[in-house]
Amino acid sequence: MTLQHSQALMPTGAPPPATEFTTPPHLRTSSWKYAFILLAFAVVSGAALWLWWDHANEPAYASNTPVIPPIVAEVRKAQTSPKIEVAAIPPPDVTAIAAELKALVSELFAADTPERRAACFHEAQKYSAEIEALLGTTAVEKIEIRMLARIPGMPLSLPGVQPVPVFKLVTSKCSNGALIRLEIGADGKRRIHWPLFLETHEGKLASLIKNTNAEPAWMYVGLRPSHGLDISAELRSKYITFDVQVSASSDPHFVACVERDTPLGRFLDRETEWGKAYLARLLVRRLDIKADAPCVIVLDCEGAQEK
Repeated sequence: MTLQHSQALMPTGAPPPATEFTTPPHLRTSSWKYAFILLAFAVVSGAALWLWWDHANEPAYASNTPVIPPIVAEVRKAQTSPKIEVAAIPPPDVTAIAAELKALVSELFAADTPERRAACFHEAQKYSAEIEALLGTTAVEKIEIRMLARIPGMPLSLPGVQPVPVFKLVTSKCSNGALIRLEIGADGKRRIHWPLFLETHEGKLASLIKNTNAEPAWMYVGLRPSHGLDISAELRSKYITFDVQVSASSDPHFVACVERDTPLGRFLDRETEWGKAYLARLLVRRLDIKADAPCVIVLDCEGAQEK
């Protein structure tokens, strides 16, 4: 039999005794643990607040670390000598020049005295003997005019790179056509430039190349930069080459060579451009090298600033 509390033994009207509850040991918590958690939260919050304030109020200061500027590729331009701006000089009046040249050539071949012939040429007093020997009454062969025409395009003077109107004059003695142009004298009048006409009409450069013992000579020639395909491949690194024109046609064909590693070579390389033609006075002599066309070596250029 199980014994139970007897209600008879309890005081009348008194509540039953409260049942006592005891927490198991593994569920019990101590008060110091909550304090530690609160302290840790305060420390973390304070550290975060300090970092934010330090970043927001960071003072400006100069760094001691040297700043390396970005590397910029430097483009060096070739050293060039002063040039006259082409645009600063008005282009020549080709129509007026052609009319003046036609009148001068007509007068030249109609002239019956040395004075009339001399009046057609620029600085005729220097060349009076040559003029009479070729065109005067004592000339070995009487020359007759066949055609006068303008050569398309205009070569540039070298140096100076100014456009120069050049014409061709075909005669009974020069079927390829001589090169002819006008020059302005001290009196402001244009007259025929004798040396260019004489040298191209009489084939002076061809005669120099044919003569193996010929001394160097000054010649007026037309020049155009070339790739040097007329000379052997092993020589192309040594020479700068130009196609040479000494008549109004493509014949005869000559090649002018200039040594690259020389002041003159650097001058001509700098002053000339691909696709352009030039008129220059050069000191040349025959050059005996392996080539597909007769060659000359350029020793000097009239007016060159580097020698």
